[in-house]
Amino acid sequence: MKQPHLRVDKGEVNDYCLIVGRPERVDVIMKLLDKAEKVSVNRGYIIANGEYKGVPVTICNTGIGGPSAAVAIEELINVGAKTIIRAGSCGMLQKGMKTGDLVISTGVCKEEDSTLAYERYEFAAVPNYDVLNALINSARESGKKFHYGLTMCTDAFYSKSHREQMMEWSKRGVLASDMESSMLFILARLRGVRAGFIAYGGLNIAEKQTHKDIIKQEKERRRGEKNAIMVALNAIKKLEEVG
Repeated sequence: MKQPHLRVDKGEVNDYCLIVGRPERVDVIMKLLDKAEKVSVNRGYIIANGEYKGVPVTICNTGIGGPSAAVAIEELINVGAKTIIRAGSCGMLQKGMKTGDLVISTGVCKEEDSTLAYERYEFAAVPNYDVLNALINSARESGKKFHYGLTMCTDAFYSKSHREQMMEWSKRGVLASDMESSMLFILARLRGVRAGFIAYGGLNIAEKQTHKDIIKQEKERRRGEKNAIMVALNAIKKLEEVG
């Protein structure tokens, strides 16, 4: 039975899935794959399949935030996804981090309420070790600047309290902030699949950059986006090789 939002059925989604936020990123990834084709477009979700170095990969955009991401992740798992890597963007929380730097999450501090629909705050939101290890090794081999460590996840992009929360986590060594990762890690654990998260850095909150700086960073952001995607794809290849 086709999933109601993604409009895909079993056999139309591969074991390895790469999820992204913005829909335009699906087209960016398709250009890096062999035999790439779109499978479904519905409710703002775009599904595409292709191969990376012989490994079948499904791409799906999730939109912004936990609830939208949850719909996509649940339905991908329903029709066969076994390993899901998010390649996204993040706000950076430590001084010296540059726009376009890569960040790999080793665990997420939850400053969001979306995952409460599934379990209490006390449950940890962490990636699968094998996926995390593959991402870190892939990043090292890429030669690109990257960081790994704790990140945080939030529901409110523009609220004043969000910026205050980020600065509090910054003082505790947290590297970055996004809006989907904790939902991915929680659902992956509950549904018995593997997950990981890599992002490229955008705004540096610790250096008092604001939303007005986003447009100025376009060139660095697009470069970081492609680097994050390539690291994720090469991590998928590594995972497939070890089985």
